[in-house]
Amino acid sequence: MKRVLLIVFVLAGVVLIGCSGFAGAESLWQYGRIVAVKKSVTTSTKAWVVNTPLDEEHTQYTISVHVQDRIIVGNYEISATQSEPPPEWTPGSAVKLEVGGDFMYLRSATGSLRLHITQRKTAGPMQQVTAEEKKRLSELDVPPQSSQSQSPQSMIGFSKAGEDKADPPEPAPQPLPPPPPAPSTGSVTVRSTPYLSEVFVDGDSMGYTPAKIALGPGKHSFRVEKPGYKAWMKEMTITVGSELTLDATLGKQ
Repeated sequence: MKRVLLIVFVLAGVVLIGCSGFAGAESLWQYGRIVAVKKSVTTSTKAWVVNTPLDEEHTQYTISVHVQDRIIVGNYEISATQSEPPPEWTPGSAVKLEVGGDFMYLRSATGSLRLHITQRKTAGPMQQVTAEEKKRLSELDVPPQSSQSQSPQSMIGFSKAGEDKADPPEPAPQPLPPPPPAPSTGSVTVRSTPYLSEVFVDGDSMGYTPAKIALGPGKHSFRVEKPGYKAWMKEMTITVGSELTLDATLGKQ
C-alpha cells in the first residue's frame, strides 16, 4: 500500500511540475521600452566621372531597448525594405521584441524593424508596461480573417529562412523603352606625359589627365600644363558624335 501511494505522489508531482512549466513558459515576443534611437550618416565614393567622385550616403540607426533586466543594442541600415524608425519611438515608448540569434525584431503599432544585435548588457528592472500599452500592442497579434486557418508563425511580419512563400505574381509586360536621344556632343580623351597634368578647355579647368571630356560641336582650344613643365596647347574642331584623343607631351622648363 505504501508503495502504491508513493507512486501516486511521484506521478502527481511530475504532472504538477509539467503544468507549472507550461504555464510559466514565456512567449517568444516580449515587452520592452525604447532607451535611445541614434542616427549616423557615412559617405562613400560610388564611382568617378571625369575625375569627379560621385558620393553615396549610407544612413544607419542604432536602437537600444530595455527588456526585463537587460539592455539590447542593435543597428540597421536604411534600405528599400527598411525605412526610418517611427517618430513615436522615443525613450520610454513600449514595443514588442523578439531575439533570434544575432538579430532583434521590434514591433509597435506604427512600425516593425529587424536589427543586428551589437551589444547586450545588464541593467536594472524595466518599468512595467501598463495595461493600456499592452492592449495597444496586443492588437498586433490578432491574425487577419483570411489567415485564421494557417499555422501560427513567430516573428510576424518578418521573413525567416525555410518558410514557405507564395509565388510572386508575374510582372505585367512593360512597354519598350523609347530610343535613346541622338547625341549632341563629341568627346575628347586627353592623356599626357607627365601624368596628372591639368587640362583647360577654352580657358576653363576640366580636371587632370587622363580625362574624357564631352564638348559641343565647334572649334575648341586645349591647354595642358603642370608646374615645372612648359604648357602644351592645341586647337581642335569637334563634331557631333566624334570620339577623339589628344596625347600631350610636356617639355621641362
